[in-house]
Amino acid sequence: MANNKIKYIDINTVCDDIDNVIDDVLTELNIDAYDYKAITSIKHSTVNYMLSTVYKRLFKPDHNLPNNQKSLVDYNDIELLQVLADKFIDICQRFNKSLGLMSFSYMLGCSYSTIACWLNASDGDGLNYKRSLVLKSIQEGHKAQHIALLNDTPVGALAVANNDHETGLEWAKNNLQQLAGNTVYLIPSERSEKLALQKIDE
Repeated sequence: MANNKIKYIDINTVCDDIDNVIDDVLTELNIDAYDYKAITSIKHSTVNYMLSTVYKRLFKPDHNLPNNQKSLVDYNDIELLQVLADKFIDICQRFNKSLGLMSFSYMLGCSYSTIACWLNASDGDGLNYKRSLVLKSIQEGHKAQHIALLNDTPVGALAVANNDHETGLEWAKNNLQQLAGNTVYLIPSERSEKLALQKIDE
């Protein structure tokens, strides 16, 4: 994309612009963008490289910005941030990858320390809290994608079932409670009697 087009981010076309950059990178890597097996076999670090390329081509300013900001993304535009967050989640799903806020920071061009500050905002903090909600949507997307990846393998599916609070499965915890309920406890005298050995006749 030409420099004169990256001076302004159009919220209505930014998702298409991101897709174009990613498709360009796939072409550079000689990967067919429509080959599902090929794109889902890409390494996590390669997807992070794509996200960094999105930043460099779309969001990296070619001049100094106020407050030493390193991105053309207006951090005060919550609608734009949400669009970018949704697109980030879409990219993770497209490539079948579990990526979090650090990877989002690569695409956004924002330091992770800044994102951490936004994330820790509480209700009543105004703009920071609204940004926090956007970031939490990424965290939930990250968790959902991670669970999906685990469910693709037998061992992973078992791990999900053992820790699934949302559906109430929690197999390990529930089975432990059931075992505890069925356990018979003997008082010392009973235990001694149960364990007594028959005397062997000589």
